[in-house]
Amino acid sequence: MKCMGVDLGHKRIGLALGESEACVAWPLKTVRVEGDPFFALDEIARVAKENGVQFVAVGLPLNMDGSTGPSAKSALRWKKAFEKRVSCKVVMSDERLTTTGAHRELESLGMRAKNHMRVVDQLSAVMILQSAMEKEEGRKSGEPGK
Repeated sequence: MKCMGVDLGHKRIGLALGESEACVAWPLKTVRVEGDPFFALDEIARVAKENGVQFVAVGLPLNMDGSTGPSAKSALRWKKAFEKRVSCKVVMSDERLTTTGAHRELESLGMRAKNHMRVVDQLSAVMILQSAMEKEEGRKSGEPGK
């Protein structure tokens, strides 16, 4: 099944694609939004449709203690609006520390910090999608916590 990961932001939204059968995800693109991720809803829905996406994982920016703050509430509203534009399954996926993890991964690959911004959101979307696909696979197989 073709899948898409979405890392919401107020300046950029990272997108990733993946295949659930192989449980692998890869960076797709960065959408510039400059202030309001709701302006990109139609563009991201178009990308999902063009790629035959059947499953979308949207990053949920919970607070470190697991509580829902303003950013998480906004992401939940974005998901609801996005679901009206697509006919596929849309889930929220905990994205705590994905951006930090993406920066660390890029550093480990030798990329200079000043070059991170053009790909860090895509890599965060990969991490969000990878986590969601693994969780979905665990649900299908009956294995808890996978």
